[in-house]
Amino acid sequence: MKNNRNLRIIGLAGLFLLVCACMPGVSISLTDTQTPIVITATPQPPAATETTQPVPPATQAAAAQSAGTASAGLDHINIYLVAVGDNGASGEIIGCGDSLVPVQVSIEPTLGVLRAALTELFKLEGQADYGQSGLYNALYLSHLEIDDLAVVNGKATMKLSGQIVTGGECDIPRIEAQLRAIAMQFSTVQQVSITVNGVPLAELLDLRG
Repeated sequence: MKNNRNLRIIGLAGLFLLVCACMPGVSISLTDTQTPIVITATPQPPAATETTQPVPPATQAAAAQSAGTASAGLDHINIYLVAVGDNGASGEIIGCGDSLVPVQVSIEPTLGVLRAALTELFKLEGQADYGQSGLYNALYLSHLEIDDLAVVNGKATMKLSGQIVTGGECDIPRIEAQLRAIAMQFSTVQQVSITVNGVPLAELLDLRG
């Protein structure tokens, strides 16, 4: 009987060893058939986890500043267009009951801001209407180029060349207002003198009127 019991214990122990051998992290100690089987589980290391480091506020600010760099670095000046029949509702009243309206444009930084402003206005040659704004460019039929510009003691002298063509009598005060306002927007200018091909603008427009 004793031998049979020992055989049963050995058989059970062998089966138990076989099962436990398949279990990772389990070690088995067996001293003899009369000693209880001791099973110890080896602690498994915790699984690696991915951590995200918080972004310091200074880094966030630097990233935001960098993102805005593409739109930074431009200067802003005005060109002047006409709201026909507006009677001064949108700007200074001029001519035939119209309004002179400042329109902001962006330019590359330059010391020659007056030249840059005139250049932007002259780029609209051939365009009577300014986009979908409803504003009118009285110089659209004219072709003008800059010969010389100077600002001395508060007086801006604009020497232009080319041809002025009006679309009607009301274009005369509109053209003069558009050109004068370009210079008068700057704080260093109190007076404006404009000539086209050496002829004073007022005289030239009077001849055309």
